[in-house]
Amino acid sequence: MAPHRQPSSLFQICVKSSISLINASCYSIEKSYPEHKFPNCEQEIKELKLQLMKLLPARLFDVLCSQRTCCVYRGDPRVQLLALTHPNISIFRKCDTDNGIPLSFWLSTLSTLKRLVVLDLKFICTDEILEVVGQNCLLLEEINIVSRVDICKSLFNASVLIRNVSDAGLSFVTNLKHLRILSMDPPRNERANRIGRCVSQAGIIMCVTKLPYLEELRIESCDIGSTLISSTIDIGPLSLRKINCHFASADGVRKLLKICPFLRELSITHLSEYSKDSILEQIRISEARLYRLDLSFFSYSESMQQLLTVKGRYLTHFSLWEIDHSMTLDAVISLGKCCPNLNTLCLMTQSNCLVIPKYFQRPKKIFSELRSLTLGNDHFSLRDILTFFLECTDSMQKLILKYQRRSMIDDIILQLLEKGYLRNLNYLWLDCTLVVTTKVAKKIIQMCDKLQIFTVDYSVEMVDIIRYINDNNLDLKLGTY
Repeated sequence: MAPHRQPSSLFQICVKSSISLINASCYSIEKSYPEHKFPNCEQEIKELKLQLMKLLPARLFDVLCSQRTCCVYRGDPRVQLLALTHPNISIFRKCDTDNGIPLSFWLSTLSTLKRLVVLDLKFICTDEILEVVGQNCLLLEEINIVSRVDICKSLFNASVLIRNVSDAGLSFVTNLKHLRILSMDPPRNERANRIGRCVSQAGIIMCVTKLPYLEELRIESCDIGSTLISSTIDIGPLSLRKINCHFASADGVRKLLKICPFLRELSITHLSEYSKDSILEQIRISEARLYRLDLSFFSYSESMQQLLTVKGRYLTHFSLWEIDHSMTLDAVISLGKCCPNLNTLCLMTQSNCLVIPKYFQRPKKIFSELRSLTLGNDHFSLRDILTFFLECTDSMQKLILKYQRRSMIDDIILQLLEKGYLRNLNYLWLDCTLVVTTKVAKKIIQMCDKLQIFTVDYSVEMVDIIRYINDNNLDLKLGTY
């Protein structure tokens, strides 16, 4: 049976009780002053914080600040923050209730947090805040500067989004020389002059070239690789270890691998049929030792086989969205032999050539380290392919199945359960096209002793399943469509 919910630890109880008591004290102080008079109660809150600093170790404030949402504060969130932000905290992540706090508060508060290592300012960040951070928080290793977005009406009565982080703000980020992870807005497009401040590709390049230890640049919906490749100035070597690149060319990939000699994770989406093999060739002959490689809209060609033969021993994560019906059983076996250390595999294919013969003898010692498997296809036998992979490993923890035609899979699941192939799963995600009955869903919960996340589309009401989980006090997150 899925694991039971465990009672809160003594530490968790203490943290929750402490926050509750602090909230009560803050609220009492706040309500002793007229509405909207935060400055008037600020001095009393600071005195409360001094008392807390005498009673509690500095490291505990990291925990209190990160767990402050476990007890909702009924008043002005600035009051609670003022009490919980110790000058020596190392981690601060804003929460949703912080979004309406005025800029002046952030400027004064962040200027005192000089020991921060992790700072999340998502949806509240501005150039003005980054100026303060760049001057005072010089130990930062991770920061999220996704901009605050304001909405206003244009002259034509249309809603216009105004961002508040620009290249000027990025120039202050370059002071953070210990930075390893940076999350930010995508660069502006042609209509950027209509939406206020924005970062540009030139600003991003300026930023990454001045941060010597930057390993990861997180920009949603942004082709970071192409941004670096298209630069007119000489870049590199950079410390970036994770890059996504869309619509790449072989020459572009060659340049990218030269710019980022420490690259460990590479994602490429490519739609041109003329240079796929040459892109794979550039990766093969490079010095890169990738442990994660994601390829979308590629074929399992001879060039792919050559790449995996040379680089496969380094890979622990491999994802292939295959086209052209090139994926066969021989290709899967070759993949397993070339990549003995794979623990995560995502295989999306429309191939109708992936067939397991009736009396097939599975080679030994392939996919033996596999812990996470994602499969998607509209043609192969789900039973046969699943059985093939699950027989290879005893360590499967995460299983995702999708893009199958709508079908009932009760018999397949029951067979896998009876053979014990799913016993170590802690995560099971079934696409909405894959239907199991309530009886089988309950069987999964009963027989998978480690299952904690389960997503499935039920053919009947799920009330019975929810009641079963609650009645047995199971630590299981149940999702559906």
